[in-house]
Amino acid sequence: MTSILFHRHTPWQSEIRCSTNIFASLFQQAGCDVSYMQGLVHAGNILAKKGQWQSWARGPRKDGGAWIYTPLCGVPFSRRWPFNTPLAVSLAYRTCVPSIRRQYRRSGFADPDVIWTANPGSSALKKIFPKAKLVFQVVDYYPAFSGSSIKKIETRDYQKADHIMVIGETLKNYIVNDHGIAASKITVLGQGVFNHGYQGDVPVPVELQGMSGPIAVWVGVIDKCDPAMFTAAAEELKRLGGNLVMIGPDAPWTESLKRDYDNVHLIGLRTPEEVPAYLLHSDIGLMLYNQDRQEIYKGQNPLKLYEYAAAGLPILSTQHDEYAFIDAPVITVTDQNEVAGAIQAAIENQQSMKQAALDFVAQRTWESIYTKARLKIDQLLSST
Repeated sequence: MTSILFHRHTPWQSEIRCSTNIFASLFQQAGCDVSYMQGLVHAGNILAKKGQWQSWARGPRKDGGAWIYTPLCGVPFSRRWPFNTPLAVSLAYRTCVPSIRRQYRRSGFADPDVIWTANPGSSALKKIFPKAKLVFQVVDYYPAFSGSSIKKIETRDYQKADHIMVIGETLKNYIVNDHGIAASKITVLGQGVFNHGYQGDVPVPVELQGMSGPIAVWVGVIDKCDPAMFTAAAEELKRLGGNLVMIGPDAPWTESLKRDYDNVHLIGLRTPEEVPAYLLHSDIGLMLYNQDRQEIYKGQNPLKLYEYAAAGLPILSTQHDEYAFIDAPVITVTDQNEVAGAIQAAIENQQSMKQAALDFVAQRTWESIYTKARLKIDQLLSST
């Protein structure tokens, strides 16, 4: 039986489900032994109650058959020197108490055949489990979050990796051009959706019952939204007698937005299983990201694009580099002055945009993307 150690900061159980967690679940359903290491914590995280300290506090455990744990490291890895160096990140993984290897072995699983990691610096795991194949899943342009110093760490990671999985062509080009990695070492998996959640007779959520349309919806971390664009959306929807629904962790600026516009509804967090109902009973999907930090979105291929499309929603989106490589069924918006016209265009072309959205996701299910990933994993293991 294949044993896979997945590693990412995102919790195993979360209202906002990440692609690494999805792959872990699909490999587990296929009969693999799956462990999931939720990032690392250090003493500062625990004292300040930040990062994955709550996951660490719960301790190692089995959850649905998967082995979940969060190691405590002796040397922190952070954005500031000297804790942002290749040496610091290597020491972070090698100074965990108890050790990563010891905590893993409590699972009862055989040593991992594959390490599937989305964390920069985690090529250090290869020294802990030297017989495992090292697979990096690259999901972001990491220098936008951690500064240019992370590039040295990325280069070392990608050189040591047996293979690299990326969510889009933009990140593949970055790894090839900036890190000198051969394109043959990289597989573009893309992103996907479980479209079965969008089929059948799905009841209207209580919060939307009786709500007048058009209803525009955002699902995700609201702090990533562009305040000016969402203000423009709320204003245009109010003029049309419609409503703006925002689902996800709140942001400080939404207090004034809700105060100024009574058609703004902050729903809060909803589980991945609950989200399809809100999308299916909305009229427009919004992907209007904050334009003040555009570098953060370099290489992104947002999951919400696929979720909105599975619901057949017309989609308004700020620009993403990945749109040059995929036939994204979106109306692109560059600033708040274009939002009202884009909403009107979405309403006028609702049926044609719905069909374009459904065509877009027809071949982009998580099941099909998993099949591509599983084929590559099997090839790596057979080459041992």
